[in-house]
Amino acid sequence: MEGSGMIWLLAVLGIPIVVVLMLFFSAADDFWQIITFKIDFSRLFDDLAHVLAILVIGVLAELFSLFMLFAHFL
Repeated sequence: MEGSGMIWLLAVLGIPIVVVLMLFFSAADDFWQIITFKIDFSRLFDDLAHVLAILVIGVLAELFSLFMLFAHFL
C-alpha cells in the first residue's frame, strides 16, 4: 500500500498542470479572435461556460485527490 500514496501525490501535483494546459488550449483560439476583433459575443459566453466547467471539474478532482492523499497518510 506504500505505492498508492505516491499516486495521490502525483495526482495532487499533476491535476493543476493539466487544468492550466486545458484552459490554455481552450482559450488560444478565442484570444486570437479577440485580438483580431473577429469575436462573436455568443461564442464568447459559450466558451466561458466551457472554461467554468473545466475549472469546476479541476477543483473537484483536486479536492478529491487531496482528501485521498491526507486519508492515506493519516
